Amino acid sequence: MSNPYSFTTEDRWLTMGDGVRLSCTLAVPIPKQTDEKFPILLEYRPYRKDDSFYNYIQPTIHYLVRRGFIVANVDIRGTGSSEGVLIEREYTSQELDDGELVVELLARDPRSNGRVGMHGLSWTAFNSLMMATLRHPPALRAIFAAHGSEDLYKNDIHFMDGILHQDEYILSVDHENALPAPPQYIMDEKWIKERFTARPWIDVYLEHQLDGEFWQKHSIKYAYENFTLPAYLLAGFYDGYKDFAMNIYENARKASSKIKVVVGPFVHAMPDASHRNPGPGYDGKAEMVRWFNHWLKDNDETNDIMDEPDITLFMRTSLTTGAYRYESEWPITRRKIQRMFISSGKKLIEKIGEDTAAMSDIDTLEYRPWVGFEGGEWWGSATIDQRPFDEYCLVYDSDLVDNTIEIAGYVDVSLQVSATAPLAHWFVRLEDVDIDGQVWFVTGAALNGAQRTIPSTFLEPNHPYTIKLQLHFTTWTFFPGHRIRVAISNAMYPAFWPSPFSMNTSLYLDPLTTFIDLPTIPGLLPISAPPPPPFTQKQIEPEYIFSEAFSGGRPSKAEKFDIVSHRTLIFEQLSYELLPNGCFISALMAENFTVSRTDPADQKWTTHARQVYVFDVNGYLSIDDIPIKDEDESVYPNLDLSARRHFELRTDLTFYSDRDYFYVNLKRQLFHPDGTANSSTITFEFNGKHKRQFQ
Repeated sequence: MSNPYSFTTEDRWLTMGDGVRLSCTLAVPIPKQTDEKFPILLEYRPYRKDDSFYNYIQPTIHYLVRRGFIVANVDIRGTGSSEGVLIEREYTSQELDDGELVVELLARDPRSNGRVGMHGLSWTAFNSLMMATLRHPPALRAIFAAHGSEDLYKNDIHFMDGILHQDEYILSVDHENALPAPPQYIMDEKWIKERFTARPWIDVYLEHQLDGEFWQKHSIKYAYENFTLPAYLLAGFYDGYKDFAMNIYENARKASSKIKVVVGPFVHAMPDASHRNPGPGYDGKAEMVRWFNHWLKDNDETNDIMDEPDITLFMRTSLTTGAYRYESEWPITRRKIQRMFISSGKKLIEKIGEDTAAMSDIDTLEYRPWVGFEGGEWWGSATIDQRPFDEYCLVYDSDLVDNTIEIAGYVDVSLQVSATAPLAHWFVRLEDVDIDGQVWFVTGAALNGAQRTIPSTFLEPNHPYTIKLQLHFTTWTFFPGHRIRVAISNAMYPAFWPSPFSMNTSLYLDPLTTFIDLPTIPGLLPISAPPPPPFTQKQIEPEYIFSEAFSGGRPSKAEKFDIVSHRTLIFEQLSYELLPNGCFISALMAENFTVSRTDPADQKWTTHARQVYVFDVNGYLSIDDIPIKDEDESVYPNLDLSARRHFELRTDLTFYSDRDYFYVNLKRQLFHPDGTANSSTITFEFNGKHKRQFQ
């Protein structure tokens, strides 16, 4: 980039209507011309912009501000450096009320041109979508949302596909939100009342195990007609939110002035975080600049982003390969539905004969609640061979593929099933069996058996039901010599909490009710195949690849242990940060899932988080230069702590179930609150109990 802007950084307070002040950090370009004004790009979240997230957000800030945007990062009420009582959960009315005023106050800045864009991934994608659809502050002109959601019940992490899900985020967000506010980290009665003794969010969500007003109020799928702002939506095949972008496009494109969609080979990150992705990335921040230049600036030199087709898809040829291409319409008009029948002999067939049509064989599966480790922690994260999982599933394979089959979109599945218990879940995975016999995950989905109807009802044991599933958005190419596989199970642990009854389930192989529909796309001849979209070929400039010298950690751990009575899964991650002010932070997240082999209701999720802050750690050129104690889970630096202020927050959370109830036991401890090794410990304990509601 030629002639980038220099900039300054400042912290300021944004005062809400009730007097609570939210902490805002602004990066402001230095004008090159008299009276030059700049649009504002806002990220608004609870992830502690001034310590835990400080190093992470710097590359984005520098990239955007040097291209002529005021970049604002704001901590949500009661989190990070902001004042106020911790919000009671994600995406509250209070968060959105404050967000409206935040946009208004930022737009009033005399250095601003009065136009605001919201952007981000995950939480900031969610509230960007909500602000654009449900609130419409006048100064908000466009959004850029990566890995968001239109449905807070089935397309978020609490009840994925309608089934209870637990993972490290549920621990970490509660844990970090109990920390005192930087930079002073004052630990007084006010902090204890407003943050440290807050009810854990997991307990809030367990009061709402079924879809309803609680989830629907801020799910934008119920307000598509209000989705009028221009939106750039980015989704990833290896992320849990891969459906949101195309769902919004399909339902809101008539209301919005412009929706642009990219679905690529991304994990829960921007495309330019290529070292974290299974497939090729590109400079995603450059796309943000192109988008916001058009909608927020008067001097946008080109209109190219408006002339491009709305949809860009990465057409996968494996888990790590493929090619980007434009699609000018959705659904793709040249798409053809290829129906394949789940048939006797564990076969997946395209045509049925008269004899087959008259038959209705039944395959039976013993419920094993502990299977599914290879399926990943959420849909799309499975990038390993699926054969160990498939050993415990009903598996149906096609004949060898003769001609290349390309699919794009949603795979529809119909199954006729029954269960010997009043509750069962069904999990369907579409897979690719390669020429070496390895099995690769393509897409999948789950159905909570009680949610086959509205309102939810238990199953009548041994009664056949026809259930419908729509597998999550995908692209894939099945090559000659491969086989198409469908794998069906009643568990996928630990991604989904098991249903509580021992049972067998049956699959009725009636071709009228048990089949899959593949959205196939006729292949383009090589001579007519268009070149890839230019923006997908642009790599981030070296000067904007920030050194990660001050962020580090240990490799993540995921292990599986089996004994006669139980299966145990262990996950652990440990990270280190060194901030410019000399603050060293370590963060440990450890999870232990234990599932009984004899009693499906007997499950336990034991977790703990530790976060250590040590101040005055100065003179080190990288995080790797700081010595770490090889003891006590390696969370403390091997330094003289007697002369340095330090403290530790520890959260221990145990979640478990029996046939009738879920139980939550949480313990928070703040060690060394006065900064010395001899100070007392502050402790908070919480216990919750919730009746299982069709889970």
